[in-house]
Amino acid sequence: MKKILYVSSVCSEDILQYIFETSKVKPQLAAQKFHRLLAEGLSKCPQECTIETLSSIPVIPANHSRRFWSLTKTTSNGLTYNYIPMLNINGFKNIGVLLYTFIKVFFWSLINRRSKVVICDILNVTLSMASLAACKLTGCKIITIVTDLPGMMVSESSGQVGLANIPKRLTWFDGYVILTDQMNSVVNSKSKPYLVMEGLVDVAMEGSKNTLENKYTDKIVMYAGGLYEKYGVKKLIDAFKLLEDPSYQLHLYGLGPMVDTMSEYIGADTRITYKGVVPNPVVVSEQLKVTLLVNPRPSAEEFTKYSFPSKNVEYMVSGTPMATTKLQGMPKEYHKYVYLFEEETTVGMYETFNRILSQNPPDLHSFGLEAKSFVLEKKNNVAQAKRILEFSNSLVSPIKSDHS
Repeated sequence: MKKILYVSSVCSEDILQYIFETSKVKPQLAAQKFHRLLAEGLSKCPQECTIETLSSIPVIPANHSRRFWSLTKTTSNGLTYNYIPMLNINGFKNIGVLLYTFIKVFFWSLINRRSKVVICDILNVTLSMASLAACKLTGCKIITIVTDLPGMMVSESSGQVGLANIPKRLTWFDGYVILTDQMNSVVNSKSKPYLVMEGLVDVAMEGSKNTLENKYTDKIVMYAGGLYEKYGVKKLIDAFKLLEDPSYQLHLYGLGPMVDTMSEYIGADTRITYKGVVPNPVVVSEQLKVTLLVNPRPSAEEFTKYSFPSKNVEYMVSGTPMATTKLQGMPKEYHKYVYLFEEETTVGMYETFNRILSQNPPDLHSFGLEAKSFVLEKKNNVAQAKRILEFSNSLVSPIKSDHS
């Protein structure tokens, strides 16, 4: 049986809620949800593996006033969370976390190495480097999950996208879990085994009910994510403003530079509402009630080859239909389950909105439920966890990697 140590910043939902309520700057909920769902998926495969977590609490001195963190381990949805104790003080936090992680991973991986694998989040530099160093000393296999390209995350929002800043440390792992096939040539220059896993959804969403009776009376378009003009949000707003029906509404959730000018958009069109930053369960609840979910991220941007927005599968599993651009990193198997913006101009997006929102509600509802069935069957977190288990086994007894 495979033993897995999952090293990241993932927290149980109650701890994350506490951090969310007490932080000056809110933690990245999308990243938290991704790693939580994957770790929970692994915990639901008791015949194939046992899993332990090692988590760095996602706070920094500038964002949270609490200085000493020593949380007892907690269990939620069958997954036990083990938290790294730390001093949340500049100059001490990273050093303490690095040493603790190195020692923990070293001794965990020292015995029965062939039955063990460490999985880590490459975007947490301290954790991933400490884990990598320990595994290199013990000979334990280590897989890294690459949900974004380090060096491109900040540059996306500024408009300066380039691959020159991709760190060499990315080439040192034994295996890679990446979101798009295009990522491989960037992060895996040594042609090591890799697995493409563009996203995952909570298998428990099968029990959530998306019904016409629970929908808002008005037709509401909803966007939740980074409020950046580069992500197509301004074009989304401009396209929506061209719609004439006074009962249509646009609800926006998230943070970003456009928050500063949101009052101008709302003043120009009172049908637009900015909802701020709310916990993920609130976002998920709202997704069930609105008419249409939208991801306007421009497909021509270079960085879209190296990303698959987690909101896409989260939108789809809600059962509410989604409109999206034809992102380069989105496999074609998704296309028949979503509405696509064929023209990504303001007028083109307006025409797509007008066509979708003029449909009968039962037809829209049926389309959304088909998308939900697709991702629940093919992309649920237990199914994706089993793919990663098969992949980890191949690192010990090498076989051809599954890149699909």
